[in-house]
Amino acid sequence: MDIVDFLVTRFQEDISEARKLLASSNVSLSDRWYEERLLKECETKLMLIEIIGGARRHALSRMVLEEDDDEDPRFREELEWTRLALSALAAVHEDHPDFQDGWRLTQESP
Repeated sequence: MDIVDFLVTRFQEDISEARKLLASSNVSLSDRWYEERLLKECETKLMLIEIIGGARRHALSRMVLEEDDDEDPRFREELEWTRLALSALAAVHEDHPDFQDGWRLTQESP
């Protein structure tokens, strides 16, 4: 499992649980607000995963197509930014048993 699969699975789990709670007739107004907010946040995070994936694919494509510039540090920086973004999204799940140490957010920036 890679970090993207891990994140998508966590977000889908949260969406599923929020929908279950919202379907209950015993949900308080504050709980309903929280669960609706959780749904929106998870949907937004899934969109971010798509955006980050697009940025990563773009950087990799440029690395392959621009042979003369394969030593250009911008490519590594772009990939590092996507790694940091994914690590930031995963940070809240560090206590999950499937979380891998290599996904920990570092303070290093390109």
